[in-house]
Amino acid sequence: MSPNVSLACVELNRFRRFSRALVKIDKQTTVLVGANNSGKTSALVAIRNFLSAGQAFGAFDISLDQWPALRALGEEWDKLTEDPASAADDVAKWEGQLAALLTSMPTLDLWFDAKIGSYNLVAPFITSLDWDGGLVGVRLRLEPASSVETLQRLAWRYREARQPVKELSKEAQAWPVDLIDYWLRHAADLGSVLVYKLNPTQGPPADLPGGASQTLTPQAAPIDRTKLSQLIKVDFVAAQRGLGTEEADTRSASGTHKVGLFSNQLLKYARQHLNVATTGQSNQPELIEAIAKAQIELDARIKVALTSSIEDVKKLGYPTLHDPQDIHFRTRIQTGDLLDHSTAVQYRLDGQNAEDYLPEYAIGLGYQNLQSLSYQLVSFRDERLRPTKGSPAAVHLVLVEEPEAHLHVQVQRIFPRRACELIRPSAPEHAHLSSQLVISTHSSHLAHAEDFDRLRYVRRIPAAAKTMPSSDVIDLATAFGTDKETKTFAERYFRVQHTDLLFSDAAIFVEGSSERMLVPLFIERDFPELDKRYISFLDLGGRHAHRLRPLVERLGIPTVVITDIDPVELGKDSKGDAVRRAAAIVDPKLLECGNDTLNGWHPKKRELNLLAEPAETDQVWTDGNGGRVRFAWQAPIPKDGPWPASFEDSLILTNIDWFKSIDRNSRKKLLEGGLPPPKLIGSLRKVVDIVTANPDNRDLCRALHGMLRAKFPKAEFAATMFERISLGDTVACPAYIADSLTWLDKELATSKKASP
Repeated sequence: MSPNVSLACVELNRFRRFSRALVKIDKQTTVLVGANNSGKTSALVAIRNFLSAGQAFGAFDISLDQWPALRALGEEWDKLTEDPASAADDVAKWEGQLAALLTSMPTLDLWFDAKIGSYNLVAPFITSLDWDGGLVGVRLRLEPASSVETLQRLAWRYREARQPVKELSKEAQAWPVDLIDYWLRHAADLGSVLVYKLNPTQGPPADLPGGASQTLTPQAAPIDRTKLSQLIKVDFVAAQRGLGTEEADTRSASGTHKVGLFSNQLLKYARQHLNVATTGQSNQPELIEAIAKAQIELDARIKVALTSSIEDVKKLGYPTLHDPQDIHFRTRIQTGDLLDHSTAVQYRLDGQNAEDYLPEYAIGLGYQNLQSLSYQLVSFRDERLRPTKGSPAAVHLVLVEEPEAHLHVQVQRIFPRRACELIRPSAPEHAHLSSQLVISTHSSHLAHAEDFDRLRYVRRIPAAAKTMPSSDVIDLATAFGTDKETKTFAERYFRVQHTDLLFSDAAIFVEGSSERMLVPLFIERDFPELDKRYISFLDLGGRHAHRLRPLVERLGIPTVVITDIDPVELGKDSKGDAVRRAAAIVDPKLLECGNDTLNGWHPKKRELNLLAEPAETDQVWTDGNGGRVRFAWQAPIPKDGPWPASFEDSLILTNIDWFKSIDRNSRKKLLEGGLPPPKLIGSLRKVVDIVTANPDNRDLCRALHGMLRAKFPKAEFAATMFERISLGDTVACPAYIADSLTWLDKELATSKKASP
């Protein structure tokens, strides 16, 4: 039996970095990914704040692009000379200001997929009498004023606050400088969240920014908020629990020992669901025997009551062989303080010795965090199923912020699936209830535990002319369209490699292990600013980078594709069929480029001679929406010199003098009494011999091509060069790579200046 109602998507408008964003919600798990400071947490906080009962908004929650309009309203209110509530004022003017105010306020649209059997739950939000199931839309809007009268009172309060300072210079920063500044101190004047119903025939917009959000009419009437609480319940788990004030807030007030996080979860659960209480008011000796018996009975009762939920917690994979094997509950009732005592949770390390227990704080922090997080999810589930009044909410949405802050890598991989099991009711009578999980994460291990259908990428959009920096949400389920083969390839690659592409500021595709080893070293040495940025390296093989083209285009981050030019000559095999064979570049006019990425993505010039001196437009591809990719391939060294066809021969031709002098420099360092340099053996010895034996660079180029085609140990050569460069040898980065890194450095410097 499938749930009667589930949350299909949310649309967030004018909240922090989000001018507009549509987030599709999976029926089980939705994972928000993206670079640091992209807005993942803001998306979770927005959902929590809109659906929480109390005042949770501040002035900074209003999107930056709405501030100019709100400041303009404040300037109008500055001009008031008398209280508009008692003055005969232009009503049309105030109605216009009310509309302008509400148009600037954050909103959250919830779209539910409801079956016809859920009519009693969604009836308050249905716009048609002949409803027979389908989408149901609900808008939540922050409203500092909902009528002309309440707007006039807000305007006069603001005018009164401004009156003592309105003649002062803004540079003095006397409060309030403007309406935003006023709300920073008087957040209560931001009002409250009101609930409205939406017309499903007009939304949600299927494709932002092409679609348009619905517009509420001035006559739209709000709906009783309690109706929404019967439809959806939201719980939130914040990151870094227990490291700041939250830990202090959760500590028990009794006893001299600190109570661990897991203990607090158990205590909270017991108080809410077991009604465990103690009585007593003195410290008389005759109570000791009674207390001892009570402790035994109470321990047994607590163990029976909590065992089922503890078994749920174990689904996440703990305990393992070396972890605490059993959780034991010991009540400590102090005769001197019977009205205030706590349950101490202790762990038994094995099943052999029933007398030896360790306190909670002596167990590993990772284990404590895992148990605490797990038990919190179980508590959310039980609280949802046992509301103070009425029936359980039809939809339970649990938001978890960066759970990797609490979990070991091994557990991160299974967390989404196990967490879903913890929040989902197991009893058959609850099969009609929907339980959905939304996770924000920076962990590639956690993100790639799910396929792309459940990933939502939060993308940063740099500020352009007259616009503020913002964010939107990309549904990666549609990134590959109908190309299931490429989608499967990408999912498997990400899962196996644990690439951090979805969390990076930029991406660099490299051809092989040599580039993967040496390019980061060149960045560290030659590009100090670029080295500070979060760059994802994908050792995919530049010639295969086009397979991830749909994903790169959707992410929109600056990307460099470092690839080989792959020269080929056309010929025929023994059967007379046309074949393309790898060849050294002697006469470019007789060769073609055999690289699929350069042929199929950019610059799409197959004739090899056209790639010798590429223009900027040949090297940089743009999608028209700000996404830019720069392609780098080998070029002649120098412009009229030999043309290398791989990273290795390009590195050698760029540093011919270094390779020629390496024997001489080694002997010199040895004579000077310095540390002896690494011996010239293996692949480096072979390269030095070939360079020495071929003084003509064109002959050298052909010799290198033959060497590299003859099972040359590229990985060993790269490791040797890495060691030499690390020791301070002045080996230059090949120009085609250095130029692309310079381009990326400038791209990221521009985006950095544009970010707040």
